[in-house]
Amino acid sequence: MGGRSGQKAVAPACRFPEARRPGGNAGGALLGPCQTSGVADLELILASGSPRRRELLRRVGVHPRVEPAAVDETPLSGESAGDYVERLAQAKAMAALSPARVVLAADTTVALDGVILGKPADRDEARAMLRSLAARSHQVLTGIAVAVVGTDGDAVVRSALDVTEVVVGEITEERLAWYIDSGDADDKAGAYGLQGAAGLFADRIEGSANGVIGLSLALVDRLFAAHGLDLLDFRSPAPINPVETIAARALRHVTRPPGRDEPVVQWAGPADLAADFARTIGLEITDDEPPAKPGDLVDAANLVVRRSVQTNHPYFLNQNYAGADPLAVVGDWLGAALNTTNATFEAAPVFTMIERALLAKMARLVGFPESGDHPAGLMCAGASLAQLHALQLARHRLQPDLVTAGSDGRRLRILVSDSGHYAAEKIAAVMGLGRASVVSVPTDAAGVMDVDALDECLSDEPEVLAVIATAGTTVTAAFDPIDAIADRCEEHGIWLHVDAAYGGAALLSPMERRRLSGIERADSVVWNLHKMAGLTQQCTALLVREPERLLTTFATGADYLFQPDKANADLDAGDRSLQCGRRVDALKAWLTWKSRGDVGMATRVDHAVALADHARRRVTERDDVAFIVAGDFTNVCLTWVPPELRPFDLTSLDDEQHAALHTVAPAAKAAMQEEGSALIGYQPVHGINCFRLIFMNPAVTLDDVEILLELITRHSEAAWRSSNSSEPLREPTPLA
Repeated sequence: MGGRSGQKAVAPACRFPEARRPGGNAGGALLGPCQTSGVADLELILASGSPRRRELLRRVGVHPRVEPAAVDETPLSGESAGDYVERLAQAKAMAALSPARVVLAADTTVALDGVILGKPADRDEARAMLRSLAARSHQVLTGIAVAVVGTDGDAVVRSALDVTEVVVGEITEERLAWYIDSGDADDKAGAYGLQGAAGLFADRIEGSANGVIGLSLALVDRLFAAHGLDLLDFRSPAPINPVETIAARALRHVTRPPGRDEPVVQWAGPADLAADFARTIGLEITDDEPPAKPGDLVDAANLVVRRSVQTNHPYFLNQNYAGADPLAVVGDWLGAALNTTNATFEAAPVFTMIERALLAKMARLVGFPESGDHPAGLMCAGASLAQLHALQLARHRLQPDLVTAGSDGRRLRILVSDSGHYAAEKIAAVMGLGRASVVSVPTDAAGVMDVDALDECLSDEPEVLAVIATAGTTVTAAFDPIDAIADRCEEHGIWLHVDAAYGGAALLSPMERRRLSGIERADSVVWNLHKMAGLTQQCTALLVREPERLLTTFATGADYLFQPDKANADLDAGDRSLQCGRRVDALKAWLTWKSRGDVGMATRVDHAVALADHARRRVTERDDVAFIVAGDFTNVCLTWVPPELRPFDLTSLDDEQHAALHTVAPAAKAAMQEEGSALIGYQPVHGINCFRLIFMNPAVTLDDVEILLELITRHSEAAWRSSNSSEPLREPTPLA
């Protein structure tokens, strides 16, 4: 390759032109460095937005402030490629210059036979550029400029040109198509970047590889020296970007979840948490709150992670959710980053269509008929809000004038099993029906609604607004007999709502969907994908057999938002909901479903049931634990059995034994929580506190089941000894 030199050749293929002072002629030859302020008084500015140039500088510990300079990049008539990039570098450096600054600027172009190849306007032009470069040599030229304001107040810019010869081999049409489709050619001079996949095409490079990437560090160092400066004097610790750092920490958390040897939680009470955060930015937001330093924000975020419950840990079995899918997490982030609402098509065109597609898929799994022009339901902020929508739909069907005239004053009842979710009472209160309107239908020992008892309730007064069938109760994961309940609802003309917030996931599995036989006969269904499907909270769908009722029940027709004469007005979703502003929760579910496919969605459910089945077998084989409710889905309710009560018979316990055993699960849970070994929920079932193992996390293995049972046993035994002895509670022997 050939280099160009001006008054003083500094390196092959480089030249330094004369110093330039705005408002005057070119200065004389550069016989010595200019006089500038001390480095401590100078701030280094990179007048380029190129991430590659930033990365090259970071390699030597230099982290400049980035301020891209906007200049006209149109080549002058007859201007050579070298003069072009050097002129632009000088212009960018001068544009960002002010006192107490050192400005570094650069510009790169590709020249083929002296013709400048800029950034392609589109992919067709990129393809043409790469074809012209194939099986030939070309030049990559980078102009570099460094500008300072001297002690005399004059601006001085020094520049240099780096020229590198690149020989490109043959490029097949298949490789060309692959490269163009990758997007790597976009926004790059000559339609390629050597640091990317285009490295496949470069047979030989004569000159500076860094120069081709965008910045010759050796040349930058010489330009600084010409100003009497040392580039390495501008080294500093990498600046902390709290957004990038905290985001990276969060991503690491979901992609590299805690291992079995790490705690589920580093437990701390309110006082300890306040003391921890006092060492960073404090928990309280004061009346005169100053802006926090970036490093302190990062420290606080790390503390949040450290002190939070690790729900993606294999030994977190405390709730009916666990282990969010990493793609669901980033889908949640992407939706948040785009920061819109699913109220109107014009504000959320993509999300509107994604939500419709997701709801349609879920409605087909339920067995609802095609919804035509209407979405099959809506995404809601949790199952309670979804159920409120459903019961309001039921009330509007029963009282058609409800929306305009209000309630006609009749008393109404809502029937739900005594194992159903407490949300029904809250909703009844909000709707003005009163909590007393919610009637609990008795269940069997497993928590399944007694249909004979339902018949008795239906024969009573006052009128029934709706029956809520539960598919997957919170404690025992029981499924009400939906088909039989649907028979009663059809006979009496009553709205049937299925709370499948938990158990709706069984529809994903060909082996498990039998549990929801008859759900297609429901009027409305609520289904939480953030439970067994592993989506981030919240991700709740309300599915409606006649979805047009959403519009007639909730629409107000606000003409500032839902104009009937605008394009795609029929796709607006906001008037179908109590909420106008709704998160774009469908995105994370859509991405995750697309990633896993139907088979992957089913596998997660089947794995959870298999783990629970294994746990049930192991409890049957042991005498130190016993069922309170065995269940047959994902939940297992069990108790530890003291030696003196083996073999266990709950009905044979006297009052003293019952009371003593009732205290074991809370004490054992607290001990496990304190040491961080596991987080397992407990609750009273049949009058006794028992452990509830909820298998949700796909990371849990069959071996883990045994470890969890051993944890329950040793901590329960320690709690029992303590409650039956004057001796202080001793630490249980750790597992080998």
